[in-house]
Amino acid sequence: MSCARCGARTEPSAARCANCGADLTVGLLEVVRGSVPDRSFALQARMYTLGRSRQNDICLPEPSVSKFHARLVHEDGRFVIEDQASLHGVYVNAVKTPRVALSPGDVVQLGNLTLKYSRPGAETSTGVVAEFPWVEQQQLLLSLVQTLNSSLVLSQVLEQVLDAVLRITRADRGFLLLAEESPDDARYEAVAGLRLRVARRRGEPLPLTESQGISRSVVRRAVETGQIVATGNAMADPTLRMAQSVILMDLRTIVCIPLGSPRADGDGAPAGATVLGALYVDNQETSAPFSPDSLKTAAALARHAALAIENARLFEREQRTIRELRAAQKQLLQSEKLATIGRMAAGLAHELNTPLTYIMGNLELLHAHSVTPPQAEMLASIGKGADRIKSLTRSLLAFSRVSPEDMVPVDPNEAVERSLELCHYQVLKSGVHLEKDLAAGLPPVKVVSNQLEMALINLVVNALQAMEGQPGGRLRVTSALRDGRVEIAVADTGPGIPESVQPTIFEPFFTTKPEGQGTGLGLSTVLMVVERHQGTIDFTTQAGAGTTFRISLPAMR
Repeated sequence: MSCARCGARTEPSAARCANCGADLTVGLLEVVRGSVPDRSFALQARMYTLGRSRQNDICLPEPSVSKFHARLVHEDGRFVIEDQASLHGVYVNAVKTPRVALSPGDVVQLGNLTLKYSRPGAETSTGVVAEFPWVEQQQLLLSLVQTLNSSLVLSQVLEQVLDAVLRITRADRGFLLLAEESPDDARYEAVAGLRLRVARRRGEPLPLTESQGISRSVVRRAVETGQIVATGNAMADPTLRMAQSVILMDLRTIVCIPLGSPRADGDGAPAGATVLGALYVDNQETSAPFSPDSLKTAAALARHAALAIENARLFEREQRTIRELRAAQKQLLQSEKLATIGRMAAGLAHELNTPLTYIMGNLELLHAHSVTPPQAEMLASIGKGADRIKSLTRSLLAFSRVSPEDMVPVDPNEAVERSLELCHYQVLKSGVHLEKDLAAGLPPVKVVSNQLEMALINLVVNALQAMEGQPGGRLRVTSALRDGRVEIAVADTGPGIPESVQPTIFEPFFTTKPEGQGTGLGLSTVLMVVERHQGTIDFTTQAGAGTTFRISLPAMR
């Protein structure tokens, strides 16, 4: 190749003639994405080969590029790129092509490398990013503000804001980050002290489990200064070009707008003001800056967004407080009702003890006299009943006042077996088929003696009553160890619990049985026993298929 001005021989890669200094460049090929040693190639009016091999005029040592991938031919004042039977093909402006003439601003894809073609003196898209018309920007901003003013769902607000910013700036990627407000926010990826809440790439959602190569340096600067940070070419910005994210993600145009507290004075987020979060957008395939108009519109949008986010968060806090208050109120009412049951139990126990003392005393006197065998049998039966009443009064008193000292290690399977033994007659009478599946080797649970049995008897009796009049009923009792807790389940094949009464079945004195056939204390008693032992109880039910109650208690180590 020789210089057109002086005729001196020139090197193929020379931008100027070494002899006369004439500009030899008629085109420029710049690597805008990908990792290769040389990132810019001056083109003279000649033919070039491109590929991974060092034998090429333009060597691109990237594994995804073929050894001899393509060639550039200068024809009639312009360059034509031709695919040389490469493995991954040649793409120009995202369209695969075997041969096409290049125009200034065209983007060429060879494997994982992205290159941009430009020509000296030609106007290309490197001026500014293609602008969203100003009038349409204002219409979009007005429409969004109206939508935000009526939206109190935080997730919807964040998505609407980010989608609007991406439309206005026409950026490749967009991210919205918020300052952490509650422990739940910790599940989102942290970036420069903020949490990544919404991410988009060309309209498609991105995972929130990773930071996606956001420039932490840019976000940090925007948050610390409270000012918009914008760069037209991060790779050339002396304050950013050594940042890891800029190098790894080959970031070019970046804009980060801090979201200032609407209570702060002034626009945006002045230094020292509360920062709610940040809007971050970038381009990876162009060094063109965003237009001034689009940045002004995006900044205005960010101010409205900050107010909408604050309102949505305030609404969420209020809703959370209301839920907590309702739960506390319900727990208080439940505690008061259960306390009433405890006082009733204690009073009933004392009332039973008085006549029981007379009965036991008279039995002892009768035993001192000679009696006939039939009379002795009757006295033994009376004594057995009195002992049962005495045991019941002890249980009632123990139920009304429980202390940690009363709790002892109990084998859960033995408690199940004793409960079923006490219910043996009711099971036989009902005609229900009993199934047991008790896990072997369960660790003990620490409970008050016989209270666990009382709770299980209540569940078994409820299950039997639910299956009354249904032939082929099945009662299934199981035990298992799950996550350090012993779980005991009682399942029936009854009609299930109607949805309308499910929220109230554990309330004291609530019953669905006919008047005189139920006290409404069975399940509330079970709940009290379970909660006193740091346990939980829940149920699953299906209409026509039955109900399963599960008691979960902490296992002893």
